[in-house]
Amino acid sequence: MSGALRCFGVLAAEAFRDGLRRRFAFAVALFMIAGLVGAESCTDFSNAQLSLNEHTIPPEVVAGFVAPLLVGWQALAVMVIASVVASDHLARPLHEGSAALWLARPVSREVFAAARLAGALGVALGAGAVLIGGSSALVLTRQHLPVEPALAAGAATAVGALAVAALAMSASLVLGRTAVLLLAVAGIPYVALANAVVLVGQLVHPDVELGGLLGAVDRFGPPLGTAVIAAVAPWNPHVEASGAFAPAFGRLALWAAGSVVLLALTFRRVEIE
Repeated sequence: MSGALRCFGVLAAEAFRDGLRRRFAFAVALFMIAGLVGAESCTDFSNAQLSLNEHTIPPEVVAGFVAPLLVGWQALAVMVIASVVASDHLARPLHEGSAALWLARPVSREVFAAARLAGALGVALGAGAVLIGGSSALVLTRQHLPVEPALAAGAATAVGALAVAALAMSASLVLGRTAVLLLAVAGIPYVALANAVVLVGQLVHPDVELGGLLGAVDRFGPPLGTAVIAAVAPWNPHVEASGAFAPAFGRLALWAAGSVVLLALTFRRVEIE
């Protein structure tokens, strides 16, 4: 067990460095800078005079609407980053032949796949810690909102990133990288959109049910948007979301666990020359 853990640590560290060496890491860095600059301006309501129908809107009410949107958008971006990094983080070493060298040693396929997944997640969650952590710190210090929703949103983002990264890595062993990228970039926002539409509809009428493809995606797909939105909903005093986070987070955790198992099973069936 200790030998497997040491191998995992060495491989995960190399996978993380490999992710940082890619050109996409530079784009992630630029995105983090732009996201923090945008968060700084979006959370500064100290000098703003906002009114509706000649009634002044308190800054904390504005923050209750802006902060969930900001953190929710950033959480979605972190999940997309995780899936993009993972889209060839395992398939590329297989094609280049470096995976065969590692697997020729006493390293199991499960350890190698888990290490590559951990390296991809390290890049994405590092960006998420900077983005969501920085934006939440700005909101908390400037508008004195509670910290618990930020912590819950961070946990939901991490588990969601694990789910989509493992799914993208599994798909990369079967499909080409371009197909995986298209599925990730289009599929993750679509799932979040389906979740958001259902949640908004339930605010209007608690018993509303969405049909069609959006409804099916919300019912049977991973609740990527539901968990994050439910986490940050307490920041908005006009939204009643008590008890919504726990079931959504539990369902998302099941999706993450199933995605990791799928990755292990898929990688076990891959022929390595």
